[in-house]
Amino acid sequence: MGGRGAFRVIAVGALALLASCASVPEPPRALAPVRDLSPLEQALHAHVAELASDRYGGREVGTKGEKLTLDYLQTQLAAAGVQSGTHDPGHEWRKPFSFETRRGKPVETNNLIGRLPGTGPKFGAVLLVAHWDHLGQGRLCRRRGSDRICNGAIDNASGLAMMIEIARELAKGPRPVRDVYFLASGGEEAGLKGAYDFAADPPVPLDKFVAVFNLDTEGVAPPGAPAVVLAGPRTEGLMDLISTTAGDTGIRLVEPNERNLAFLKRQDGWAFASNDVPAVIVSAAFADDARLTAYLDRDYHRASDGLEHVELGAAADMVAFHVALIRRAASPATLPQAARDEITANAP
Repeated sequence: MGGRGAFRVIAVGALALLASCASVPEPPRALAPVRDLSPLEQALHAHVAELASDRYGGREVGTKGEKLTLDYLQTQLAAAGVQSGTHDPGHEWRKPFSFETRRGKPVETNNLIGRLPGTGPKFGAVLLVAHWDHLGQGRLCRRRGSDRICNGAIDNASGLAMMIEIARELAKGPRPVRDVYFLASGGEEAGLKGAYDFAADPPVPLDKFVAVFNLDTEGVAPPGAPAVVLAGPRTEGLMDLISTTAGDTGIRLVEPNERNLAFLKRQDGWAFASNDVPAVIVSAAFADDARLTAYLDRDYHRASDGLEHVELGAAADMVAFHVALIRRAASPATLPQAARDEITANAP
């Protein structure tokens, strides 16, 4: 997350030192499940455990961790039934781009783009986004003792895990009318670089995208937690879909406030909203100020953002929500008439 998020500890055993043993180092926190995980939570947890493992080195752009991350995502999405979405035989799945860091260092990296083909792509496309990169072991990673790796379990292995499982569920159902694209963006932590590159050089004209949904830092809230909608401009037509889908999937929506709205321009959706593409982030993570503050104060961009702090109950809820929402957004029949007319008029 270029911005910030919140969290809930999924499983931490309570340990205390005896007063008479104050000189003895505190043992590591033990993990103990507080509830049984659903099959979907187990699948999400497995993805996060892989992507946030030390082997990936914190998923920093331009490192070995980038290749491992993109290989994993490509394998998982392809197995789910997604195709390459680059439309470039020379660069299937991966769209290379470059940028300069804030120390002026040039970085070569990639977006990963998948596509679930629709039956009527002339009616436009829907885009689901989750950034794959994190801080690695560089100077921006705030270390924890001897731990030098910012694994980014919550930010944003949780969002990537959700993208994989959303793709899997969408591919199981009937083909959508509109194409559904999946963007695992790089360089988000450096200022939404991958999202802006996609917007500047999209696989299909940018005005064909009728909706963009972003997944970021979602592994923080328990099952049944409420969600908030952070919406950019031109999203009036999406709000009815979101409200209806929330009701159908049992998601309670709360009103945004100044604190969570401050993140609107600090997440990948803004790269599209600033280009007049309807983009929203519907998040349980941003809906609770207490969890948000706790995550910011303890784990955000720190080596402590590890698997032991991930709570995927609400993430599982939001997978079901986004599957239903994307199915509706991918159907011209369920978008407002004005949006349908605009897309149809622009269709080749």
